Amino acid sequence: MVISRLFDRFLPPDRSLDPRALAWVAVILAAIAMLAIEASIAVGVYAAPIALAFALSLVHAGCLPLAMLRPLFATIASALVCGVLPLLAPTAAGLPWPWTVPMMITQVLVILIVGLRAHWGVALGALLGSIVASSAAAAAGHFLLEIRRSESTVVTIVVFSCIAGGVYVAAVIVRQWNLIRSQLIREKENTAVEHSKRVAVEEKTRIARELHDIVAHSMSIINIQASSAPFRHVGIDAEVAEEFETISVSARHALTEMRGLLSVLRNDDTGHELAPQPRLSDIGNLIVQAQQAGVRVSLRQQGDDFSRGFRESTGLAGYRIVQEALSNAVRHNRGPEIDVDVRSDDRAVTISIVSTRGSGATESVGHSSDRGQGLIGMRERAASVGGQVHIGWTPEDTYEVVAILPLDPATDDGEERS
Repeated sequence: MVISRLFDRFLPPDRSLDPRALAWVAVILAAIAMLAIEASIAVGVYAAPIALAFALSLVHAGCLPLAMLRPLFATIASALVCGVLPLLAPTAAGLPWPWTVPMMITQVLVILIVGLRAHWGVALGALLGSIVASSAAAAAGHFLLEIRRSESTVVTIVVFSCIAGGVYVAAVIVRQWNLIRSQLIREKENTAVEHSKRVAVEEKTRIARELHDIVAHSMSIINIQASSAPFRHVGIDAEVAEEFETISVSARHALTEMRGLLSVLRNDDTGHELAPQPRLSDIGNLIVQAQQAGVRVSLRQQGDDFSRGFRESTGLAGYRIVQEALSNAVRHNRGPEIDVDVRSDDRAVTISIVSTRGSGATESVGHSSDRGQGLIGMRERAASVGGQVHIGWTPEDTYEVVAILPLDPATDDGEERS
């Protein structure tokens, strides 16, 4: 890494040196140098045959770049050379044998490269294979060629084993450290990707819920007001009535397209992010809006002051549930009668919205391309504050939405709650 940075200083600003290319250059230069040194020492000092010494030195030095591509083949080839090359000069007296210094350096480099590039077992095979091959060469020299220098031979093998063993351990540690670091980097990247996906899903869910709660409610009111205007204002011109019908059709089409968009944005894994906007005490505005659209709505409240009695999240959830229940009632039935009942005690607030069938289903029901979004939204709102919603038809043939929202247990001591 340090060498790579040093070379980068002499390169153009838009270019940098690839560490892999630098490693290849270093290995090839080392192989050329070790070939020249090992062959010359074997021939000039140990009096080995020139052709055989050069050929075996070429194979041994060639194991360095081979270890970069095929570590197992390099392990086998280098071990064979370590067993054969010492037998070319077994009678050199007073010199290290069966390991020469160039042979030892070359084999240590092979073990180092294999340890950095391959599995630790392959590198261990290179270490043990070279030790076994040199020991076999020493045994052959002792018993077959009658070379009587067992003490120096053992010392040479032990020295090589210690040096090669230390290099092997260092190479394995470096390789395992790099693997662990690479795994940590991948895990961090995967965690960052998953986090960004989760944030995107949560944001889409929040947008879908707010879009449905606010825009759908307003569009539903516009649709009902435009549809009921000719009946609430008797005697208006035909042109005005047609204009109201056009507004009603446009509102229904906008609702249909918006619900298609909601089906894409909606995700069941919602979070608990709630913006403290409207409160439960503001449901009177919803009642007034529905009454202005010609819907008969009554409101009854029992319990504490709704402007102070709840957490902001609980008040917002209750407001949205009432808003959605009113929207569903006026969107699916013509002229329904709706009763809204809000009761609270020390533990929870219970919201009940009961609506009749009215004079029949509206046209928007048959053209709805995505049903159930409002029911999902109400359940999500209640669940986000630890509550629950019960929805369905009653034996009296009325449609009932009952939401039970628990109060904040941390404020039971009478402390004022916002």
